[in-house]
Amino acid sequence: MERIFAACTPGLEPVLARELASFGLRASAVPGGVEAAGDDAVAVACLRSRAADAVALRVYDGPEKGLDRAFADARRRYGARAPLVPRREGGRATLSMDAAGAPLFKRGWRQRVGAAPLRESLAAGLLLAAGFDGSQPFLDPMCGSGTIAVEAALIAARRAPGLGRVFDFESWPGRDPRRLELLRAQLAAEACTPAAPLRASDRNAGALRLAQKNAAAAGVGDLLTFERLDAAAVEAPGSRGVCVVNPPYGVRLDEDAPAAWRSLAALVARMRGWTVAVLGPERGFADAMPLAPSSTTPVRNGGLRCVLLVYRP
Repeated sequence: MERIFAACTPGLEPVLARELASFGLRASAVPGGVEAAGDDAVAVACLRSRAADAVALRVYDGPEKGLDRAFADARRRYGARAPLVPRREGGRATLSMDAAGAPLFKRGWRQRVGAAPLRESLAAGLLLAAGFDGSQPFLDPMCGSGTIAVEAALIAARRAPGLGRVFDFESWPGRDPRRLELLRAQLAAEACTPAAPLRASDRNAGALRLAQKNAAAAGVGDLLTFERLDAAAVEAPGSRGVCVVNPPYGVRLDEDAPAAWRSLAALVARMRGWTVAVLGPERGFADAMPLAPSSTTPVRNGGLRCVLLVYRP
């Protein structure tokens, strides 16, 4: 059994904990991420997690006085250059080692970004927080460069985010490559064709072209329907579904943010039966919406204090 720490966007710790638990790991949310344990926990988290930004193997977790010995043991096992990271607090200590080698949010498909890019892992975390599992219709009426829409398509198609990547843990001593090959084969076999419509739109033609290029690079261009529309003119694809949107805040983009939120409000007022998750600034725009949110979750988008507002009209 392996013990890991998976880091994520602050505010999404419970979302990541539920995700890792769904993979069969014992998971507990802590500030900044999730502590989890289980068979092949490192491989499972690196290959399967959509919301995690990083995964580290817990080499040691115990009294601070045992840290030096743990360091020495880890160096002997993993080599002198092993990326070991100690942490001390209140007489206790942990020793961890990065398992991925590169941030997990770097999926490899996003070669083109817009002016205010959203991390892939954050986009996926928002989708999971909204309850999107790929079986429902999906809509992003302000898709920008398409990060949320692409992650939604990958979820709906059951394509594990780490399948096409090579991770540092694969070269660690004592790893059984056959177990990893079996896990990869199992995950690849889960891929399917989405059963519900996936739609994305934006009023900006340039942003829409970026979204289409990114979707094609991710291999989901044929799964998403893109349209150039103002949010107020969008029609929801069905009587029920999940809408996740990251509207402009007027901070990073030179756009009329109040007008964008008015358009979004006009759409949400017509989306009875849908779950609508909106990533917005900590304050300033929520009052434009036609109803009160059913839940609010503080999150960070880069260095910005934001809040995830979930509506159920």
